[in-house]
Amino acid sequence: MKLGIITDCVHFYNSNGEVSTENHIFLRQMESLASYFTETLVCCPFSTFDLDKVYSTYDKKNIKFIPLPDVGGNTIAEKLKLFTAIPAWLAAFKKINKASDVVYQRFPNNLNIPGFFYFFLKKKPVFATYTGTWDGYLNEPKTYRLQRWLLQKYFRGPVWVYKSETTDPRIKPGFSPSYNIQEWKEEWDQVAARLARLENEGLPLLRLITVGALVDYKNQIAIIKACAILKSRKVPFKLTIVGDGPMKQTLADCITKNDLKEEVILAGKKNHVALRELYRQHDFVVQAPLSEGFGKVPVEGFFHGVIPVINNIAMAKYMTGNMERGFLFNAADTFELADTLTTLREDPETLITMIKNGREFARSQTLESWAEDYYLTITNYFERA
Repeated sequence: MKLGIITDCVHFYNSNGEVSTENHIFLRQMESLASYFTETLVCCPFSTFDLDKVYSTYDKKNIKFIPLPDVGGNTIAEKLKLFTAIPAWLAAFKKINKASDVVYQRFPNNLNIPGFFYFFLKKKPVFATYTGTWDGYLNEPKTYRLQRWLLQKYFRGPVWVYKSETTDPRIKPGFSPSYNIQEWKEEWDQVAARLARLENEGLPLLRLITVGALVDYKNQIAIIKACAILKSRKVPFKLTIVGDGPMKQTLADCITKNDLKEEVILAGKKNHVALRELYRQHDFVVQAPLSEGFGKVPVEGFFHGVIPVINNIAMAKYMTGNMERGFLFNAADTFELADTLTTLREDPETLITMIKNGREFARSQTLESWAEDYYLTITNYFERA
């Protein structure tokens, strides 16, 4: 069977002419899924390579690409460029339709709005993932609401969404994996040493990490402000902020204003190999997003024995097992986050239990189990159709 993929994940040719992307997790997921198909054709925007990019490169030879213009943005001029790209989009859809047996559409994005109607009219076998917040949220873009409505009412295949359970059998609960089972096993010795350290020494220092694009809705600034409160309380801590984006200078100014240069590090972008090493050096992953579909970062933490401390939205209760493997807080209240962080060192035995629970949960969240679930579901669905 041949697979076509429609995504807005930006790719580029690196200095060696190899197809690469800065979305390391997307690459790993698509390579896992492609292992079930003889050929995979990815239709996606391509940008220009520059030396600042921190990227991963595809290894699988059965994955090919149809490059599209990298258009879109927040200004009117940028949005108007979307219309100039439509002929290229339609030509790519035609190639995908001809070259594939089934098409995988990743929503929400501008590309898959015309893509939905094209493959609907072609009566093509399709399946989808909605990677945003399935239940919606305040100030959600109207195009996102449109895409959720189309997927619920008219989409002709299974749709994976970030919920712990659903009532429609065609709408499937899903997750977004980062690691494979071998990588889970590779963490055994490191996690054992972590548990022994907790049991013997407790936590003299809070080692915190947060990971994500430096954009306003990821809300790293709330974490920095909570850390300022920790410092005023003389709670010893270190915070590493991984990522890059338009909020970088704002965050740097906040760090300086609150006299946190010794405690808080802006580490920049990291590939998945460097990020694994950073997880091993920290005890808690703190995430304060104002909106989130499925938080990959807390699950990545589980693999390494890192305990998540996350804003109580979307799937947060599910991911923390209702606080059996992590902590929840309200990101609208900086003092609540500071209070939560302040108490983390009080009970090492509870932390040990949380780490063990998190590791067990992570074993079900691997790339292999994700790809197998998709493949078996779509083959069974279209055999019955």
